[in-house]
Amino acid sequence: MDRFQRWAWGAMGVALLAGAGCAHQAPLAERREVEADKCSLIQSVLKEPTPSRMVEEIASLGRNEPTPVRVYVRRPEQAMLERFFEGDEPRCGDATFQVVQESVLDAVVVYLQEVQEGGYAYDARRSGPDELTLEGQPQGTLRRAGPAWVAGT
Repeated sequence: MDRFQRWAWGAMGVALLAGAGCAHQAPLAERREVEADKCSLIQSVLKEPTPSRMVEEIASLGRNEPTPVRVYVRRPEQAMLERFFEGDEPRCGDATFQVVQESVLDAVVVYLQEVQEGGYAYDARRSGPDELTLEGQPQGTLRRAGPAWVAGT
C-alpha cells in the first residue's frame, strides 16, 4: 500500500468513528434531560413535610455529608420495585441530600408509584439496607404543572 492509500484508509476510519460518536450524542443528551426531570421530582418530594423532616432527622445526627436518599418505583401489579434512576451514581442532590444507589445503614427511601391523573404518589421513610417493601400508604402526590412539580389535590 502506498502512502496515499494508508492516509485515505486512516481518514475514512476516523470519519466512521466520528460519525458513530455523533450518532450517540442525542440519546446521551436525552438521558441527561430525563434524569434531570427525575431529579426535579425528587427535589419536590423532599420539600414536602414528611420527607423533609426525615432528611433533617438524619442530618441532625451530625453527619458531615448530605443525607443519602434511595428512590424506587413501586409496581405492585408486577410485585416489584425498580430503581428510579439509571446508573450507579445519579447526579441528583444538593447541600442537604444526595441520591445514592448503594445500600447504606441509614437513609431516606422514597417510594414512587404512578397515578392515573399523571404524576406520582410518594411514600418516604427512614430505612436500612434490608428493609425495602412493596407495601405502604401514600403520603402525598405530585403532578406536573408546566416545568415544575406541584403537590396534588
